[in-house]
Amino acid sequence: MNTATAIITAIVWSFRKVEGVMMELKNYLETLYDYNYWANKRYLAVAETLTEEQLFHKHGHSWDSIHAIFVHMMSSERMWRQRWRGETGEFLDAKDFPDVKSIRAYWVEVEKNMRGFIAEQTEQSLARDVSYTNPKGETFTLPLWQMMVQPPNHNTHHRGELAAMFALMNVPHPEEEMIQYFLNKSGQKRF
Repeated sequence: MNTATAIITAIVWSFRKVEGVMMELKNYLETLYDYNYWANKRYLAVAETLTEEQLFHKHGHSWDSIHAIFVHMMSSERMWRQRWRGETGEFLDAKDFPDVKSIRAYWVEVEKNMRGFIAEQTEQSLARDVSYTNPKGETFTLPLWQMMVQPPNHNTHHRGELAAMFALMNVPHPEEEMIQYFLNKSGQKRF
């Protein structure tokens, strides 16, 4: 572990105690991914109600269509786990997913593999440095836990784009903010 990583790790460990509750990185990541999959499934449910024209409609921004955004989200999440395992990350081909049903079916495996990867981690393994090379050939090194927050954050960004696309087509869609997940989970309000 380099000096910068040791300092960051010490800071994280010192700030984990919140209102008398000690939050471990692994528990935080499990919760973050629980939220991520809850929100993704809510948006996939909306996409399942779309016509083929709506699903593939080119909106002219981001990944262009609702279909393409979902495949990109799933592909990126899969690629990050490949990187953490020391494998070369590979993009999925949108042509291999002709409809929302095929996206949902494949994402079940992506989620299963990600949850398995998280389950394998310890506080120590989450603090270890991991290097990866992006598609541009640039190599970066960060503690694993910092990389692991990227897929849920990335998906939140793209769910915002999906919300805009749904709204432009007058398609009702759920709110999916993290507080709603916690309210739903606690039973205080159903979303």
